[in-house]
Amino acid sequence: MFNKYKQPIMKTSEIKPISHEDKSVLIPTSPSIQKTSIISDGAVLDGNFTFKGLLHLDGVFKGAIKVDKITIGKSGLFDGKLDADIVVVIGDLKGEVNCRELVLNAHSSVTAKVTYSTIKMQAGSFISGQLTCTHKNVV
Repeated sequence: MFNKYKQPIMKTSEIKPISHEDKSVLIPTSPSIQKTSIISDGAVLDGNFTFKGLLHLDGVFKGAIKVDKITIGKSGLFDGKLDADIVVVIGDLKGEVNCRELVLNAHSSVTAKVTYSTIKMQAGSFISGQLTCTHKNVV
């Protein structure tokens, strides 16, 4: 239970990113995001959550989240207001989203008011709602 050695059991540089069974899943990487928090399948949370780093959601979250990057996993469901730099959806997203980059993987479902700068979609993804692009093309 306690580390009897005065050194950490695992260095943070040894932590590997979350792997996905489907190698075709789009997951942008950002070297500046180092902290990871996981809400596991079966967990149900309701409220507000602010976090610097990466959040991986496999459970259910209802409320508001402000995070650097969020991945909504295959079994994940987010319902509420989401503010993130990068949003990767493999599961279900409902509500209101404000992000720089939105990535929709095959079989993902988004029903929301979305404000984004860039969007990437795989075949088989679903999106419905109000979409507002903030990226302005300079000609």
